[in-house]
Amino acid sequence: MSDASAAPGGASGGARPDRLALAIWEADRHASVLDEALSTWHALPARPTLAQVESESGLRQLTDQILFRLSRLQDALGERLVPGTLGALAEPFEAWPMRDRLDRLEKLGFLDVDAWLAWRALRNRLAHEYPEAPALREAQLLAAIEASGAMVAAYRHWLARLTALGLPAGP
Repeated sequence: MSDASAAPGGASGGARPDRLALAIWEADRHASVLDEALSTWHALPARPTLAQVESESGLRQLTDQILFRLSRLQDALGERLVPGTLGALAEPFEAWPMRDRLDRLEKLGFLDVDAWLAWRALRNRLAHEYPEAPALREAQLLAAIEASGAMVAAYRHWLARLTALGLPAGP
């Protein structure tokens, strides 16, 4: 495929796709859209209230995009970039539980485990609806927007670390 947005090692590529390159390709897509949505959010003249977000279609779509891409970026990092990075570093990670994988990547300078676990806990909280608690829903939305920016920054740091180690940081 000649399309720059096509996944590396696609069906016409013939060769087995590189796990790390595929992970980066996927994470790049989510991080890019998330970054655009965050830019739109931060460019709003005033921080919208939860009532505005819930009643205005454009704001609802924007926050849905942020929450969706936050979730997808977190999945891409955890399910693909973690094993892709450890595999590229020839770490024997396959039998390790996720916490051990995260601890190893923290020791190698790729991530902050406490931030990762906080993002995971936030995601779990976002999975629950609290119609009787609008203040809680608003706090969780604002926490998710803050976490989204931090996750994009952490992903960029991860790419810089890959580059510093001489590993491919792009598809």
